Amino acid sequence: MGFTFLIDTSSKYNLLAPCFADFFYEEYPSSRERMECDDWVNPNPTQEEPIQTPLYLFTDVFHRKEGIKKIKCKDGINRECEQIILKFEHDSKSYSELFYVDHSLCSYCTSKNKIAGILGINFLKKHKWVIDFKNQEINT
Repeated sequence: MGFTFLIDTSSKYNLLAPCFADFFYEEYPSSRERMECDDWVNPNPTQEEPIQTPLYLFTDVFHRKEGIKKIKCKDGINRECEQIILKFEHDSKSYSELFYVDHSLCSYCTSKNKIAGILGINFLKKHKWVIDFKNQEINT
């Protein structure tokens, strides 16, 4: 799977669009409503068709942290934002980074241009990424 992230040297924090965070939403453990829905889909399980339990596909990739933090969002307004740890790869290197869900990023998502999130200056400094604007490359 590939997603588009904007590298923004004017943003201090890593930010995620709410729609991107919702894509990874999984309820742990399943709610009573989810289990009842599963029962409705498969009311008479047999040995050939066992009850389908929810698959947790993103537990190793996407983790919501407890608590809210007030940060400066992309639109310049300080807001309380949910914190998420996201694991991702770029150029065969793995990263595990803290992101904040920024509702102001919704204005950057259009039908043609979907921005999943922003990598901020703290990320660039931490991992010593250097941006070559002339060749449009990232040197790590």
